Amino acid sequence: MKARKIISALLIVVLLCLTSFGVNSIHTIDNLAYVISVGFDITERGKLELSFQISVPSEESNSSSSSSGSSQSSSSIVTSVECNTFESGINLVNSYLSKKVNLSHCRAVIFSEEISAKGIGEYLYTLINNVEVRPTCNIIVSKCNAKYFLENSKPLLEQLSSKYYDISSSSEKSTGYTSNITLQDFYSNFSDTFSESYAILGGINTGGSESGSNDSDDSYVASETPINEDTNIETLGLAAFKGDKLVGELNGIESVAHLTLTNKLRNATITVPSPFESTNYIDLFIVRSKCNTSASILNGTPFIKPKVKIEARITSMSDDYQYLDEQNIDLIENYASLYIKSYMNDYLYKTSKTLKADTVGFGKYVVSNFATYDDWNKYNWLDNYKNSFFNLDVDVNIKSRYLLIDT
Repeated sequence: MKARKIISALLIVVLLCLTSFGVNSIHTIDNLAYVISVGFDITERGKLELSFQISVPSEESNSSSSSSGSSQSSSSIVTSVECNTFESGINLVNSYLSKKVNLSHCRAVIFSEEISAKGIGEYLYTLINNVEVRPTCNIIVSKCNAKYFLENSKPLLEQLSSKYYDISSSSEKSTGYTSNITLQDFYSNFSDTFSESYAILGGINTGGSESGSNDSDDSYVASETPINEDTNIETLGLAAFKGDKLVGELNGIESVAHLTLTNKLRNATITVPSPFESTNYIDLFIVRSKCNTSASILNGTPFIKPKVKIEARITSMSDDYQYLDEQNIDLIENYASLYIKSYMNDYLYKTSKTLKADTVGFGKYVVSNFATYDDWNKYNWLDNYKNSFFNLDVDVNIKSRYLLIDT
């Protein structure tokens, strides 16, 4: 009888422990604060300022989320904290909010230019080691304060704030003016010996305040485009890194060159000056492109030979010329080839001589010139890239089936 009482008491204690454990360990949508994006800034005192853009579910999403488990929302708030480290900042925010910060739905990590220039290595390792942060979230370098960037994230055509970052970075598929850089992409380039890292360049559009400042429509970077719209974020161009430090930025047409050389260009429209009249332009839509690269070491100096083939179609033109004439088509192809070669050469020598950062990853073509991996490491490619010379070949082919037909 006594043994039964003891066993019953033990069972009650075990059941109470299991019940208590279950209640305290299970996190539901009602007690989690879902972070859409995270911003990194440096305060005037030199400390880290973390900004969290947190989803605020509407009443409708609250009623449906209990069944669907969705964490997307139609609105958000930005909460900032000054701290010493990333994890301590999260703890401070958790002590303030009524819910626990959750990073599993974070779509973007934004670093300000100021903190990027100082170095983001320690934050990069922290993000990679955090089990909640997805490796597919985007890395953005903001030309302004990261907190201000988040506060001005106002979806124009999307109701869901989280999806807005996906659509913003996906513009690479249609314009080529930026590249969809994820945390895993950035870290991979950062940690290997063949290339340097680069990120999406972001900024705040202030309603076309810089309108007309550039001669070419494809030479803008984020925050400079002459778009007459209320203050809102935009992503255009790339931020180039040397190691973990920001060293410069690439504009729209330089981003097109980058994507072409890395075989990541899907589609893009480039505006080429007309070979028939200097005041006119011809728009070419790049249907597909392919770059084959070879490299050698001559007297210790890298010699890189990219060979680019582009298929394009004419999308706009003057009606003063017979564009179906074979000689005129040949002339446009030759002129376009020279034009594209010119801006791609500018990109190559800007990254090698000015930025000194191999953002393309030419190192993977150069490494075959070394017998052992130790020889490769001794050569120190990332420091030798600045000595590179290039022999670029560009061939543009305007397919006849893409030509406009005379009416």
